[in-house]
Amino acid sequence: MRTHKQLVTYQSIVQVLSEPGCPFCRFLKEYQAGRLQNHSKDDIHRLCNFHAWGLAALQNAPTAAQVFIKLVDEPVLTSDRDSRCDICKEVLAEEDRRIREFVSCLARPDVSHWLRAFAVLCIPHGTRLRRQVPIVLTARIDAIIDHYREQLTHELQQLRDEPDESDRVGWGALGRAAEFLVSQRGLHS
Repeated sequence: MRTHKQLVTYQSIVQVLSEPGCPFCRFLKEYQAGRLQNHSKDDIHRLCNFHAWGLAALQNAPTAAQVFIKLVDEPVLTSDRDSRCDICKEVLAEEDRRIREFVSCLARPDVSHWLRAFAVLCIPHGTRLRRQVPIVLTARIDAIIDHYREQLTHELQQLRDEPDESDRVGWGALGRAAEFLVSQRGLHS
């Protein structure tokens, strides 16, 4: 597993709307990277497979080693009440905050414009957002997902039908399709 260096620290989901792809995935990917890179050894008591490997991939090996020493010396028993990964819990809480923030910004002109013109949502975030927006916007969320589904299907068919594997263009469509189906890697387990 490769972690990426956190380059941007977003403060608001609205900042991410001009970036490609699902804004919730992009925001949470940066948040997740930041949590893995800027943690206290005392904050982490349990890690899932994905986040354990993410921690192992950090460039700051001494810091990661401190966390692993703590986890190895004091393993959490599986019978503990809340045995979920600490990073997963934080990412889920941040996801909830960002969806609520987005819903609270629906009246803003830049958000309305994004929804009409440029919106891309993965299925998991579109589904969660759909549950929280006013009923008049649920059809728009569905249309955004359907439009992106059609676009991805076209790109994937082109990729599939290329005659020579070595010269294929559009390999990024595979990653976009994976994100569309299940969101960014590590955000939902």
